[in-house]
Amino acid sequence: MTYLNFNPQVHWPFSGSVTQDIHPSLLLKARSSDTEVRVLREVASYGKQIGVLSDLLLALVASVQHKTFDKDGEHALEQLREMVDDIKRIKARQNPLPDDADAARALIVALKERFPELKTT
Repeated sequence: MTYLNFNPQVHWPFSGSVTQDIHPSLLLKARSSDTEVRVLREVASYGKQIGVLSDLLLALVASVQHKTFDKDGEHALEQLREMVDDIKRIKARQNPLPDDADAARALIVALKERFPELKTT
């Protein structure tokens, strides 16, 4: 029995937002779906993996003379930089939880200053 996931979507180049659905059926294409699931749960999501690779690529590019890139390479590099900047901007707006106790304490102080009703006696 063949499984058919028919979900037509048309996105012309530069036509706006393009999304990618990381559907569990993609795990069927992995050599070992158990391994893939463990990597996603225990190591890093696809987004985190791509983020690390993007940071590495930008660091490598910064360490070499990028004048050697052709026009297409320069365009791709600029697109990558813009994507990384956009992602950083979105993450900054989410106000994630602090990474350590000192940052948590500072956040608590800032919240109490902004919302005086949170202050206890």
